[in-house]
Amino acid sequence: MISGLALSPFDFLDLSYRTDLGILTVRWLRAVTFEELRQGFTLALSVAQERRAAYWLVDARRRTELDATSSEWVAQKLLPEAAASLAPAALHVAYLLSPARAEQLRQDSDLRTVVVKAQDASQPYRLHTFLDEGPATQWLLQAKQS
Repeated sequence: MISGLALSPFDFLDLSYRTDLGILTVRWLRAVTFEELRQGFTLALSVAQERRAAYWLVDARRRTELDATSSEWVAQKLLPEAAASLAPAALHVAYLLSPARAEQLRQDSDLRTVVVKAQDASQPYRLHTFLDEGPATQWLLQAKQS
């Protein structure tokens, strides 16, 4: 919330921007369809552009599914578009996963391939996955200082 206004009209997404930290938080509140994922991230991108927010904390711990199709859309379409629109600032994304989703990532070779590509240095953004919000926030804050 900013100035008492909710940033998301959706029941599946909580969006907030911490002006003191300069971090946009995209918190998924439940499992979502691919269309809901697109709607939520499109709104997040709009807020990021409006606030010039290049540091994102994406909390997917409550999402009970991960799949290569939606992950590829995020990694190959949404994040490059966000990185281009926020330039010259460098987009940094800390992606929070539940332990169960992290295990799924280790076991699903298609999903793992998408994430490895998303974390490649050739991408126009920086993405790291985390299991805990503290280290994720610290990584974003350190990136801001670099």
